[in-house]
Amino acid sequence: MVEIKVAVAMAIQFAKTVLDPARTTDIRLEEVEIGEHKGQSVWLITLSMALPQTAIADVLAGRAPREFKTFTVHKETGEVLAMKIRELASA
Repeated sequence: MVEIKVAVAMAIQFAKTVLDPARTTDIRLEEVEIGEHKGQSVWLITLSMALPQTAIADVLAGRAPREFKTFTVHKETGEVLAMKIRELASA
């Protein structure tokens, strides 16, 4: 079984590979859950990234608006099976 730290690293690497470099600035781990995808056990890993047009001063100060994505990582192989936009619930 792939450990959580390895699964998170796989999700980050996948994001950096498929997304524009400007969209993978200041990646942060937000959530990790165990889930199921097509009958297989997976990690559901939510990462956030600073929006590309954000000023560097806002990124450094931690007040940049962020986009959230959930990555589905196979628990046995570490393969990233899916990447989805993560909508946040509004208060």
